[in-house]
Amino acid sequence: MLLAAKWVLPISQKPIEDGAVVIEGSKIKDVGRFRTLVNKYPNKEVLNFGKAAVLPGFVDLHTHLEYSVFRGACDDLGYADWKMQLTLKSESLKKSDWIQSAYLGALEALQSGITTIADITKSGASLKAAKDAGLRGVIYYEISGMDHAAVTDIMTKAIKGIDKWIDAASGTNLIIGVAPHSPYTVSPPLYKVSTEWAREQGLPLCTHLAGSKAEYDFVKYGSGRLSNEYWDMVGWGDILWQPTGVSPVKYLEEWGVFEGGGMLAVHCVQVDEPDIDILEKYNVSIAHCARCSAKLGMGVAPLSNFLNRKLKVGIGTDSPASNNTMDMFDEMRIGLLIQRGMTRSADFTAEDFVYMATLGGAKALNLHDRIGSLDPGKKADIVVVDMSHSHQIPTRDPYSALVYTANQENVVLTMVDGKILYKDGKYITLDESEIVKKAEPIRRRLKMDS
Repeated sequence: MLLAAKWVLPISQKPIEDGAVVIEGSKIKDVGRFRTLVNKYPNKEVLNFGKAAVLPGFVDLHTHLEYSVFRGACDDLGYADWKMQLTLKSESLKKSDWIQSAYLGALEALQSGITTIADITKSGASLKAAKDAGLRGVIYYEISGMDHAAVTDIMTKAIKGIDKWIDAASGTNLIIGVAPHSPYTVSPPLYKVSTEWAREQGLPLCTHLAGSKAEYDFVKYGSGRLSNEYWDMVGWGDILWQPTGVSPVKYLEEWGVFEGGGMLAVHCVQVDEPDIDILEKYNVSIAHCARCSAKLGMGVAPLSNFLNRKLKVGIGTDSPASNNTMDMFDEMRIGLLIQRGMTRSADFTAEDFVYMATLGGAKALNLHDRIGSLDPGKKADIVVVDMSHSHQIPTRDPYSALVYTANQENVVLTMVDGKILYKDGKYITLDESEIVKKAEPIRRRLKMDS
């Protein structure tokens, strides 16, 4: 197969005007000018998308597919209130509901040109949905618990669950990882034991870290609504929490959570220079979720500081529960504009954010040898974006057009491993009408419970 378009963005090299990508099996065989490649491979089927851009599929560095049905259910709240509302509403969902919700998220991922996800799930629904959709990614088994005495039981259950997930992911493009949820939901010994065990098993690690002021105040001062109302809500009211007197990042360092590397930290908004020193020291990767952080009033991450330290940074959409959409174009655009507004400079470019949404995310997951750029030998994980609309013409700079004018409605093709999963509004692996139909009763129930 040969994919041709006005623009081909390899990411690893400059854009190619009137370019093409040659696919053979599950891999990219060649990249270059259309006329050259069509003559070089005369027997290849040609899909010419005209005024469009062909680029690597997006790497969504932080998702919760199973929360998709909560879209609009917990809006206009600060982080602590949002977390409590989400927790309350979650109690009404059955296992089958979580699965349907995750399918809904998988639909949107494919429509948004997302080919790889880094998903944290408690129910395991995201694993099933991603597998059936044909997505690539890391599915993290979420671990939580603040009772020190329960660490052994929690880990015994987790290890059994993870073994089952690894079996279920066999033969797919999915890897199983471990995610101790956050500093306000995971006890120090549970953090230590779970991360040590994951590294012994060679499993990827992820945690929410330094996202909100509420989390910061909980860890350092033992104060705020997370230590009071939220803990009471989840049944931890009788557990004593001693203020640490340090930041969430420093706190995890003191418990050896970063030892051995391989940690993906989500958010990292409430951090200062000493915290960034720690993140740099342990080569921590960062999932930057700008829209979620802004919408929940969490703050703005010091992105330029991360990149100046050469930290691996990618872009995450979080979930429709907090962010309403999984639109990577919106994530790039708003993330870029927020950084420019906060820094009062134009140091960040559209190209920077497309890089973070593709190769940057792949590097953060240590998958850059397989995905993230259009290079011969890499996996054929590709998205094609239509740029023929009136609000996009003339297109002189494809990076600019992608970030400042495009959205998920402009995606015309999503491919993983050389297989087309979404094309011209139609899903190949998922039944859109059935998924939407089954999601509606869950939505109505959530609305009634609000």
